Amino acid sequence: MFIVWGKSIKRRKLGFAADYCGVCHDLRTFKVNRIGSASHLYYISFGQGDLVGYERICGVCSTPVEAKPDRYSDLSKTTRPATDLISETFPNYYTVYREVLERDRKVRDTPSLLTPEERRARMREPFLLIAPLAQQKLSSIQVDWRVVAALFSFLPIFSALGAIASWLKGPGEDPSPNYIFAGLALWAGLLIWQVVLSSRRYLLKNAVPPLAASLAPLKPSESEINRILADLKQAKLKLSKLRASDLLDRIEQMRTTV
Repeated sequence: MFIVWGKSIKRRKLGFAADYCGVCHDLRTFKVNRIGSASHLYYISFGQGDLVGYERICGVCSTPVEAKPDRYSDLSKTTRPATDLISETFPNYYTVYREVLERDRKVRDTPSLLTPEERRARMREPFLLIAPLAQQKLSSIQVDWRVVAALFSFLPIFSALGAIASWLKGPGEDPSPNYIFAGLALWAGLLIWQVVLSSRRYLLKNAVPPLAASLAPLKPSESEINRILADLKQAKLKLSKLRASDLLDRIEQMRTTV
């Protein structure tokens, strides 16, 4: 008898709190989760599992980061605007983030006064926060509608090639079986191509919008973004699949639609 058992990650919502988002660079409402590692039998988990850690997920950009629940005076059972939650959940927010908020004020009002070190740190921050999630997601195939369409293109491809083979055959001849091998090669090539591109499509949809919104106030140059991407590539992070033009085009689109 084959028994399926092992460990699975279990998330349990603890509540909501106001906190600072390093991607949005603003006060946001976060969902706070407990993360546990629970045993499962036939994919049915038992209990909430051994404590692995805590995470908080931004309600705007959806970026998960490590959480420290003991920093909050309380957690709200319902989600509300961060400005309503701050006094209940994080009353010393402005004290804890005093230097960060001063830096953000400088970015907003007088970006030219940022030191080179402040500018580099501010630009790298959203990349470093989003990179772990991208790494986790892209460790497996991203099955989007294009991958599904390529998977189910098997029958249309073979039907079309079979019809062509029947049209090309001579009188009284059977269709050449070569169309079967050609169909397999074409279908496999199309499927592999879409699977390879699915990682980049995921990044364009999920990573580019928050990164561009975070970088826009700094008006970054192509060389600045390329330096960050080169560092990510050296660290073998999948977020490095992005191009500077992806972010700059999005920033320009944001500027022209305002």
